[in-house]
Amino acid sequence: MKVRLTHRQKSRRAMEAYMEMIDTADWLKGELRVPLESFDLTMGELRLLELLDRRGALTTRDVMRARKAKKENVRRMVKHLERRGWVGQRIVTLPPVEFEDSHKAKSRRWERRRGKLIGVAGLTAAGKNFIHDVLPRHTKLVKSLFRVLDSREQMSMIRMCRKLREGDPVKFFREIRLMDEEGEAAELRDKAMAQLERLAARPRMRGRALRFRR
Repeated sequence: MKVRLTHRQKSRRAMEAYMEMIDTADWLKGELRVPLESFDLTMGELRLLELLDRRGALTTRDVMRARKAKKENVRRMVKHLERRGWVGQRIVTLPPVEFEDSHKAKSRRWERRRGKLIGVAGLTAAGKNFIHDVLPRHTKLVKSLFRVLDSREQMSMIRMCRKLREGDPVKFFREIRLMDEEGEAAELRDKAMAQLERLAARPRMRGRALRFRR
């Protein structure tokens, strides 16, 4: 027979899952941090090098979108990797946006349009050699740590992590609304209990007053 959990038990279970995930992520980062620190490299910088190696030169906006990172963090990583000689930056011109002649002023129809100047970052030859040497070692270490899980468990973990990141807006707002309703119900219950206590205290006070009068 399937046991139906209460809302409080579900909350405790969700909190336990959250704490286990955070502890595991911290443990995994700690296990992988030491080899990277020997190269004066952070996990974010390693993933940036891998991204540039896999997709080629990218703009800051492309890196922000791919890594879901802020502009300041991307620029800081690029500058650090550039000082190490692994990443180079260059200003390139995008192709101009074409407009129909009817949308241009007559005096400017013969002007040659110029594209927007943007900066792109890409791996240098040294950067490619470095990532091709370090990434296989890093991958081997990750694989060794994950050997405790079989292939089915690893695939299940991948699906669960992706599902958690994608989220479910309907379930999310339903749960938030339920929490608000429970909070309001608890507040009304506390007010009702306080009112009942005050009503129950009145007869006792009247009985005491009558005894004093006698």
